[in-house]
Amino acid sequence: MLSVRAIYDGQELKLMEKVSIRRPRQVIITFLDTLESDPPADEMHKMLQEGGALDFLDDEREDIYSDDDLKVKFI
Repeated sequence: MLSVRAIYDGQELKLMEKVSIRRPRQVIITFLDTLESDPPADEMHKMLQEGGALDFLDDEREDIYSDDDLKVKFI
């Protein structure tokens, strides 16, 4: 199964990423409700960065993993 985000403007479904499908496939389309009061994703990202909730990641004591902990190493 493959999930792909898309935008439906009332007439056309626009995929947000390229998909390579070689034969006809069944699909399930789910329409996600978003409230006008919900901030856009870029604003939410900014709020997370500036809000302090992730500040603990700057503490060296929180960096408890090393490359030795990796099961797969990507180059």
